[in-house]
Amino acid sequence: MTDKVTPGTKIPCRVCRTLDAGDFSILHQLTWFNMAVHSNAEYAKGTWFKERSLAGPVIFAVADGLVHHADTIAELLAQDGYEIYAYLGVDQMKITSPVLFGDTLRAEAEVVDLRATKNPERFLFIYKNKTYNQRDQPVIEYQTTLLVTKRPNGSQTERQI
Repeated sequence: MTDKVTPGTKIPCRVCRTLDAGDFSILHQLTWFNMAVHSNAEYAKGTWFKERSLAGPVIFAVADGLVHHADTIAELLAQDGYEIYAYLGVDQMKITSPVLFGDTLRAEAEVVDLRATKNPERFLFIYKNKTYNQRDQPVIEYQTTLLVTKRPNGSQTERQI
């Protein structure tokens, strides 16, 4: 055990993502966020964005994907013998800037807490994600709570981390 999962520990986010027109189209079609400001270029010209913007819930999906890409959270937890059991929820979400065509997003995440539940086999793991665009403007921030389990004797699963 390494005690890597402590408040303030940075969670490595290994990728950035540039979002183009294709990304916008497929993400909005999959989520049904097809409001005119997101799907109608002519309408969007009349908004303060002057172009289509990515819908807030879709910004969240991309931001959280940046944190979970390549199992970064699973790897961090595995170092201390934990594994993810369930995604419980998101709190304190703030979308602070629009995401437009060509924006490149990067995430910075850190551990907020790891604490026991009433069930001695389950723990709450809380992390905070702040995602920025290429101009270092904050785009979204939120806290996520995961339910995690402690492996017996901290054993590894089939996939060695």
